[in-house]
Amino acid sequence: MQEQNHSFMELRTELIRKLRDRGCTTITITGYRYLCNSIFTWLSDNGFDCYNEKAGALFLQYYQSVHGENQYYLALRTVVQRLNDLLKGTWSDVHSDKGKHFCLPDAFAEIVDRYCNWNESTGHAFGTVRNKRYAISWFLDELSKQDCKSLDVLSPVCIAHACLKVTNHSLWGEIRLFLTYLTEFEGVTSDYSTIVPHYSKPYVIPSVYSVEEIKRIEEAVDTSTVLGKRDYAMILLASRMGMRSGDIANLTIEDVLNRTDLDIIQTKTGNALHLPLISEVRLAIDDYLSVRPESQTDIVFINAYAPYNPITTSTIRAALRKYIGLAGIDSGNRKRGPHALRASLASSMVNNDISYETVRKVLGHSSNNAIKHYARIDIENLRKYSLTPPPPSDRFSDFLHGEVE
Repeated sequence: MQEQNHSFMELRTELIRKLRDRGCTTITITGYRYLCNSIFTWLSDNGFDCYNEKAGALFLQYYQSVHGENQYYLALRTVVQRLNDLLKGTWSDVHSDKGKHFCLPDAFAEIVDRYCNWNESTGHAFGTVRNKRYAISWFLDELSKQDCKSLDVLSPVCIAHACLKVTNHSLWGEIRLFLTYLTEFEGVTSDYSTIVPHYSKPYVIPSVYSVEEIKRIEEAVDTSTVLGKRDYAMILLASRMGMRSGDIANLTIEDVLNRTDLDIIQTKTGNALHLPLISEVRLAIDDYLSVRPESQTDIVFINAYAPYNPITTSTIRAALRKYIGLAGIDSGNRKRGPHALRASLASSMVNNDISYETVRKVLGHSSNNAIKHYARIDIENLRKYSLTPPPPSDRFSDFLHGEVE
């Protein structure tokens, strides 16, 4: 079969159009565009005047030999897979960060589509449905390898073996929900969800900074410059209002100009968020808008240099890391992105006896389960209920004192 070749510009334009049609965010599309440029620049410098699958494979081979399989390599590999999809006139919904591809029997493929459509209809976000598709495709692929290629021949043994083959144990919960769905909507008479092992993901205490540390970070910003005014406003939106970096990057001038309240649709969840635009934040935004360079975009925060395109979330992360360093704060093992400021706000609120429900609403969570997350960082209130352990006695005491081998 003749290998398909496409010009760089033609293929990139088609990829961006495809991503827009699928509802991808501006940040995602910007990331794809940037990665495409990296790939096409290398190919052009190495004598390629168009793209094909062989060229994409050579680029990945070169990058891996120089830099290894780092996070940037994984992102580049995903883009190459998408470019190859366009060459073949297909679009696979399952491109994982491990490069897995699944060939399902027609009966299973139809069930996957029905299950994902049902999840979409019940309000799940695109990213959530994509993860569900990946989990159950892997599970059904392992089932089909055992010659279990339809729901009629499902058995506890096949299900147990398939689950053990799904080595990403965090996906077991998705498989359990899928098996419950099969019982309720696909005519499977037995509820096999109880067979799936339970897996509890190790909980990591969120990275938080004290009120004093956040004050030092804010004071480290030089607000006499355009760049400083922009960064100061972005940091306040994260530290004082707990906004996610994606929502900060997507704020429009209409959202904030002459407003005392903020009403947006959250990028991550698609849910509405209503917050009072507190005075300090509003003044910081107005201060930046008064010196903001002219741009064709209506996005509030733009790059500091021409052509003044909208910022990305990486701009916010880089700015915060910069000011943490300038403030002389030892972050240790703590994260240094805007989500740490969001977690710090939640921690500060619950430690000041603000109800978990209020915290949930301020941070824009729709699920009541999020309250449990905040309870875990309510260290001061948890400390009130700590128990004093009894003194060791008998054989245990002997063991602690080295008297038992």
